[in-house]
Amino acid sequence: MKKLPDFMPIVAPRMATYRSPYVEREVTEPCELCDASGRLDPAAIGWSRTPLVRANLRGRWPRKKRWNFWNWITPDFVLSVTVADIDLAAFCEVSFDDFRSGRHVSTLAPAWPGSIAMADEVERGIEFRGKSVDFRILHKGEALHVALRAQAKDVRIAGEFVVAKPPGHETLNLCVPWSADRFQLNSKHVALPTMGWLDVGGERHAMRPEECHGVQDWGRGVWPHVAFWNWGVATGVQDGRSVGVNVGAKWTTGTGVNENALCIDGRLHKISEDLVWTYDPTDWKRPWHVAAPHTRMVDLTLEPMTVRTPQVGFGPLRSGGACAFGRWSGVVRWDGEELTVNDLPGWAEEFDHRW
Repeated sequence: MKKLPDFMPIVAPRMATYRSPYVEREVTEPCELCDASGRLDPAAIGWSRTPLVRANLRGRWPRKKRWNFWNWITPDFVLSVTVADIDLAAFCEVSFDDFRSGRHVSTLAPAWPGSIAMADEVERGIEFRGKSVDFRILHKGEALHVALRAQAKDVRIAGEFVVAKPPGHETLNLCVPWSADRFQLNSKHVALPTMGWLDVGGERHAMRPEECHGVQDWGRGVWPHVAFWNWGVATGVQDGRSVGVNVGAKWTTGTGVNENALCIDGRLHKISEDLVWTYDPTDWKRPWHVAAPHTRMVDLTLEPMTVRTPQVGFGPLRSGGACAFGRWSGVVRWDGEELTVNDLPGWAEEFDHRW
């Protein structure tokens, strides 16, 4: 693993008063996100290994945010699909990045807010039909069946593939409380083997389960107008072991819950401490480093291959930041075990929202 230059700024510094990793509550029984008045139910706060909280959001316009985000990533390319309803806007965005050629293709199909069926439960499918995008996920037994058709200017994107859900595969589910009136429920799924095909402008890409893995970020919550976060994922197979890493920062600070965890061979290992992120916001293509200084469960560096810097805005809404796709190397540790990671596909990002 390369040593980072001394002059790279630390964006999320370790607090001097920090003494030890905090203890997060593990949710073990099904419950609802909100009480009868639409405020956060304390029983939902914490994290779980399977989706146990039903996102019964009601009212709270225009602060409700709902999204189903998926990435399918290989060492050569990544396909991303987001279906979202954020009260003031609704849309489906499809994007494709070829790491070898640097090719980027994307399209965004708008919809009327409230017109997309966004389920309260994680283990449900979703369907979007728009002028430029037709996207569907169906749950069938231990797999998800995905169909995609999209038109991006003069480039057509099409795909048919199956995402496996290995029996017993655990996921990171968390409810983050800013207050009784502002909160977020997330379900993060990593290292899901995917098989099928993807066609981008007539170029066929195979999706093989040994190298193509699905990542889901399912979110439902009531957000403040201003939001700022880091998010990073490493996912794939290393030395014959299934490895998924989910790390984040900033948006969970001070809540007592975070989104940091390892998923090794389908078993979740929670990282109950805030991580140190080191990167250069003046040059997104420089290495990103993420470390757990106390538990030492994560010490990883991303070498970017391509960077997206989307900036969008309409009306009172603004969103901007950077997402660096590349390969992670370093070390992960859990339960007395240690695994060296070399060139595991993934990404790291920083985003700022006014929504």
